[in-house]
Amino acid sequence: MRFRNILITVLAVYSLLPEITFAAVGDNIDSLVKGLSSSRVEIRADSAEKLVKLREPSALPALIKAFGDPVESVRAQAIRAAAATADRQHASLFENGLHNVNSKIRAGSANILGILHLKTSFALLTEALNDKSSSVREAATEALGEIGDPRSAVPMRKCLRDTDSRVRLKAVTALGQMKDFQSAPMIIKMLADTNLQVQTAAALALARIGDKKSIQDLTKIVQKSNPTESFGVQFFAAYALGAIGDRHATPILISGLKKADPFIRSSAAGSLGFLRDPAACIPLTQSLKDRHKLVRWISAQSLGNIGDKRAVPSLINALKDTNEDIREQSAKALGKIRDRRAVGPLIAVFKDSDEAIPKAAVLALGRIGDRSALPSIRGLLNHSDNTVRLAAHEVIKMLESSNSAHSSAGR
Repeated sequence: MRFRNILITVLAVYSLLPEITFAAVGDNIDSLVKGLSSSRVEIRADSAEKLVKLREPSALPALIKAFGDPVESVRAQAIRAAAATADRQHASLFENGLHNVNSKIRAGSANILGILHLKTSFALLTEALNDKSSSVREAATEALGEIGDPRSAVPMRKCLRDTDSRVRLKAVTALGQMKDFQSAPMIIKMLADTNLQVQTAAALALARIGDKKSIQDLTKIVQKSNPTESFGVQFFAAYALGAIGDRHATPILISGLKKADPFIRSSAAGSLGFLRDPAACIPLTQSLKDRHKLVRWISAQSLGNIGDKRAVPSLINALKDTNEDIREQSAKALGKIRDRRAVGPLIAVFKDSDEAIPKAAVLALGRIGDRSALPSIRGLLNHSDNTVRLAAHEVIKMLESSNSAHSSAGR
């Protein structure tokens, strides 16, 4: 009996807990705004979360105040709520927030101005780049990057020398997104930054900017041995060499196919596809035998982009790869190269158990344009997969119409 009474008492207390915990938080705006100032973290967090959904402009002043909450999760929810609620007519609230004594409120206000893409806030955000708080400088840099006003490039270049690596990271990223060519010399120097994330962002920024003067420095990075910690830098350096589009990078990218890290090898293979240099054909055919499937897949894709007929035998062999994605990509590459030696092997993979393979093969045959494949292609009209049947129908129509046009021209 005593245990039963205790159990009833405990259950009664638990039944009251939700009411006790959230007594101050209803779903009306006044209660939620009041909840943002509660002494209890869970009530502040719950209020901010509900305001995300309600999107009530009258709550914005309280949400801006909550940007300064000591608990990061509450600040994050408050910023989410403000971002979901605010529009351009509320800009002055956040511009005033940039002058708040609380650095967290200044940073949160900068975040929202960036989300709103307000070019009218350019001057205030530029001023915030000199804020004594690194978190404000970081937020202002990111905001200017999101706004994308070309005027911000000049002040943002100064941020590349900021003492805080997070600010430098945002600046490099923003200048890359803006494709600011004049920033390229400074960004090249960032490849030697003390922070690996900044180095990685610099390589990606140079890929976007496309300055050929950076090739030498990017080459040095790819040439380095493969310390684990610099993986991202080498990956994007190899990517950048392809994106810049200068075939002088071909030899170093070919050497990148032999790197220990498979992701760096795959990046080198992809960049060789961007360059479309026939000199990369044979090395890429060798990479079709790489032990890592991603390298094989990207090598097949790049060989298709290069379009060199010397790759045909190797791509035909790759139609038998154990990985279905590589078989599919090899079929697509053979279609791009358009060599009639591939007709028979492509017909042979109509029987592949993965429906993506016969579909890729029949489309490749359509690109090759050999009418001798028509009887086999017609057989796919009874395939169990609808996408294969549709592809076969389109290719049959294309091959028959091209033959009719050829016949008419010969009369």
